[in-house]
Amino acid sequence: MGAFLTLFPVLMQVLGPVLQKVIPDEGKRAEAQAELQRAMLDQQADLNKAMADVMKADASSESKWARNARPAVVFWALAMITWVGVISPMIGLQAETVAALKGVPEDLWSLLSVGIGAYMLARSVDKIVPQVLAK
Repeated sequence: MGAFLTLFPVLMQVLGPVLQKVIPDEGKRAEAQAELQRAMLDQQADLNKAMADVMKADASSESKWARNARPAVVFWALAMITWVGVISPMIGLQAETVAALKGVPEDLWSLLSVGIGAYMLARSVDKIVPQVLAK
């Protein structure tokens, strides 16, 4: 849902003409847009809080699997980036590595990129939203 916040300007470009027809008064239209943005920020803050609660529960879990899942994924991702971008080119295996990665099913890439991307986006928004709300 954090993507909504980054897409808000584009969303307003699409909704702008509709709002102009529905709300001809410029001041009231600006109020409606501000209200939409605040509602999205509130929704994102609620989602971030829920995600933070899950992260805290995972971190304090007695299960080593739950407690270490997130750091393991981050370390794995860093290792993969290091291998593909630094080590394999240095030892002449970049072409083989890229060819092997092309064999990974598209659905698996989607799962990885959405999961890791959502986590990174949520962490970024979690730090930005309080600053925006404070203004």
